[in-house]
Amino acid sequence: MNITIEKIDPNNELQAEAYCSWLADELVVNNWFLQNDDEDFTVSFSVDDFKKAFSKEDKIAFIIKDDYDYFGYGSFFINHPVGMHKEGRVCWPSLAIGKSSHRGKGLSKHIFSEIRKLAIREGCTHVEAGIFDFNEAIRANLIKMGFKLIGRRENLTFVDGKWWGSEHYLIELK
Repeated sequence: MNITIEKIDPNNELQAEAYCSWLADELVVNNWFLQNDDEDFTVSFSVDDFKKAFSKEDKIAFIIKDDYDYFGYGSFFINHPVGMHKEGRVCWPSLAIGKSSHRGKGLSKHIFSEIRKLAIREGCTHVEAGIFDFNEAIRANLIKMGFKLIGRRENLTFVDGKWWGSEHYLIELK
């Protein structure tokens, strides 16, 4: 599998359709959006919404592709207000493997390598990742990649009938 990362083009219909389709996936929704109650939580996001969202320059965003199609998304903010580490320029990434067929294939290490390159290019000194407690797989990957736990926040999202917190992990870029 040949993995490539492309800058998001707000006018690219194929990118927009792929991204919008991932927002129908429960796993993606649960990991990307804070939820406040036990009601069914759905996200409605159109191709026009994609164009508007990615026409802004407030974050660095990319889409991930294999030989054949788009399967994931990544973006990051610099010094995001929810971050716990307040020194230097801190990259706050948001990642999703949108297509379930590409999950569990060991791609997060490759994707993080690309984020690291982009963050260094942007002058970042650290990467901080916040993950919900139920996301065991990414926690294990962060620790394997050298991230250290720096703190947690309680009761941030309500998923599967329960409140979940988030842990924050940090790695220094050298």
